[in-house]
Amino acid sequence: MNTSGWLLKGGEAKTSVFHLGRYCSEWKASTYSYGEPSFHIVLGGECWLDLFNQQPRIMLEKGDILFFFNNFPFYLTSSPDKSIDDLPRKQMSKIEDSSSDATDLLCGFIQPNSIASQLRFALLPDIFLIRQKDDVSNKIHSLFELLLTEVNASADENNCIIAHLTDAILHYVVNESTSLYDIDINLLNAANDEPLAKLIIAIIENPQYSWSLDDMARFTYMSRSTFIRRILKATSYTPNLVLSKLRIYVSLNLLRRGIKTEDIYSSVGYESLSGFYQAFKRVMGTAPGDYLSSYK
Repeated sequence: MNTSGWLLKGGEAKTSVFHLGRYCSEWKASTYSYGEPSFHIVLGGECWLDLFNQQPRIMLEKGDILFFFNNFPFYLTSSPDKSIDDLPRKQMSKIEDSSSDATDLLCGFIQPNSIASQLRFALLPDIFLIRQKDDVSNKIHSLFELLLTEVNASADENNCIIAHLTDAILHYVVNESTSLYDIDINLLNAANDEPLAKLIIAIIENPQYSWSLDDMARFTYMSRSTFIRRILKATSYTPNLVLSKLRIYVSLNLLRRGIKTEDIYSSVGYESLSGFYQAFKRVMGTAPGDYLSSYK
């Protein structure tokens, strides 16, 4: 089974539509406060993505599909540069006809249905954006066109056909993301051991903690020897290597967002920049700067 199959097997993840409608004039919107992974599809017009006040904002246009596989602070806005504090929150209006100064959005949540599927999504990149003009699976663009046709016929948040289409888009977006990013199948194997899966999720969410061997064993309610045996069996990695891989995984998400290495190392659990560089090269086989060059 490929990585995408791992992530979506058995219907372990579904989508739910939260908002379907139109914003006009000046506005800002975010689902971050709900604490769930989310998706945002631009059905018409344009808007800008603000990643926690990082500049410049990213322009989104009709046909662009944005997934936050892990909940992350952001705003969608009507302006490329106006202060977030100066933009109002607004209620969506119904999509009724075309409008030159409006933005039509379909927003919702990704709902992993088990600890195993939570782990699988935790190991995907935080943010994944597919643009209408990108050379990706034709099925994603075809699903967008079907979605647009259904919305134009019935812009109802409770439309079950829309829900099925967003489920299908999730499947193909996950498939696309796993083809672009190396997801460690050995870490995915820990999904079959719930205490280990919960530990890996906790480390991803809090990489700055010390996470000693005793800490990790205690978190899983195992003795040190049992913990070492279980994690080796599940992943083929030692506990320290699992910890290093997860910390570097988190750093990759930060690097992709343009955050400098000197602002990253302590937030992912390293006491020095040199220690971070050594761990990064040991896990990735290359230095952070070289990784970023190849990523771009």
